[in-house]
Amino acid sequence: MSVSVNTPTHPHWQAKAAVVTGGARGQGACVAQLLMQAGATVYVLDALPADDSAWAQLRERAQGLAGHLVEVHADVASESAWAALAEQVRAQGLPLQGLVNNAGITGPRSTVTQTTLENWERVMATNLTGSFLATRAMAPLMERGAAIVNVSSTVGMTGYFSAAYSATKWALRGLTRSAAMELGPRGIRVNCICPGVVDTEMVRNYPALVESLQTIIPLEHMAQPEQLADVMFFLLGPQASYITGADLAVDGGVTGGGTYWPIGRQLGVL
Repeated sequence: MSVSVNTPTHPHWQAKAAVVTGGARGQGACVAQLLMQAGATVYVLDALPADDSAWAQLRERAQGLAGHLVEVHADVASESAWAALAEQVRAQGLPLQGLVNNAGITGPRSTVTQTTLENWERVMATNLTGSFLATRAMAPLMERGAAIVNVSSTVGMTGYFSAAYSATKWALRGLTRSAAMELGPRGIRVNCICPGVVDTEMVRNYPALVESLQTIIPLEHMAQPEQLADVMFFLLGPQASYITGADLAVDGGVTGGGTYWPIGRQLGVL
């Protein structure tokens, strides 16, 4: 897998650090690679075992880049893991310039009445509590000009039958706004991207859903992880220096087209 832009080294990222959760594969690995290309030391936190092939692929992708990869094998929902990482980043001495709260799971995609408390709490812990803990631990290490990107979903902008997943993605938008208000006076920006259908293993494991979703995308194809990484990289960097507290739909037109794009197709007017 290769990133979709040729990212040169940039003074904004040289001798700086960034943290990416869920970064061993998919869009997380893509944005980690962009950051390393630009010169950053990137702490990639992921719960995948150290011997998982995704880590080996990420190490290979990091070779020869201007920045450096630091692997952090941990659960985003662990408060002690974030305390330890904060100490590690502080001890290294590089300014923390970026945080990407990308880690997430879908859970069983159950409706409200079908969702068990165990599954509800598991999805909440990874998708929401992890982002809260990360922001709480990392923001004190950030200086003016730093940025945080939370990864919500178009599910967090509309109705969806999967109760736990939907609730976390809506909540991430609220967390983004709260953090943006608090950290704005310090010159730290916090934004949220809302991806649509992304071509990842998580989505491909549900073929029927993939087939159904294809009919609602005006651009008529799923996003590639690299396309999401490009947007995250933009929001982390100086080109987005006046954007904070915002939701950015990266969905091929799904939310823009709404209900009426597929209706227009069925009626033959689109």
